[in-house]
Amino acid sequence: MGGLQKLGEYLWEFFAVTIIAAIAALTLIPFFPVMTGLTAYFSRDREDRRLRDIFTETGKNYKLVIPFTLLELAMIIFPVLNIYYFNTHTENLNAFVLGASYVLLVLGCFLAITAPTIIVNMNVKFIQLLRNCLTLFSAGIANGIGAAVCAAAIVAAVLMYPYVAVLTLYAVPLAVTKLMRENFLKLKAKALGTSVYELKRAEKQDDYLDEYGRIRREPAADSRDGEIEDEKK
Repeated sequence: MGGLQKLGEYLWEFFAVTIIAAIAALTLIPFFPVMTGLTAYFSRDREDRRLRDIFTETGKNYKLVIPFTLLELAMIIFPVLNIYYFNTHTENLNAFVLGASYVLLVLGCFLAITAPTIIVNMNVKFIQLLRNCLTLFSAGIANGIGAAVCAAAIVAAVLMYPYVAVLTLYAVPLAVTKLMRENFLKLKAKALGTSVYELKRAEKQDDYLDEYGRIRREPAADSRDGEIEDEKK
């Protein structure tokens, strides 16, 4: 029964997230705010996730989400439309516009995979957000490349097989969030003079309320670990 329950929970989450992201993509403008909300959603452990977090976290960060959305619309949506148009109307091909569209698209994808993690986890202004995107990406080049491949895959799907892109609306935000969060934890660990492992362990041992409002706490590995955590607090 436990396995079936977990499967049911996973399928419910998959379909709910996919539907929310698909509606946002179809209505266009809410797409990037929802992607930012999904970053906050997927940053949490599965047992702590609530669908409403997608919207509440976006609302909390609206001062960054609004300019980020407008910039992304200019850097991704319009280039995609241009590329699609020139690929289907070769007689009207404009090499300069096509080249500029590809450059903007690459820059837009770069911001799309890095900015949401910064918006959710850091208190920055818009210019600082743009500057920190490169720092976050370079904190783990392998993770950055992996996230870029995910973004490129969904853009390629949109350009070549638009309907197939719907199937990526759960997996791609999840993968990008996990990869970029690892980079963020590396930066945070470096700033605090600790390790990523210690940060993750501290997060696991923090008090939090479960769905019934009860305090839950994962016990420390031993009494010494508990003392260390108490000292840090």
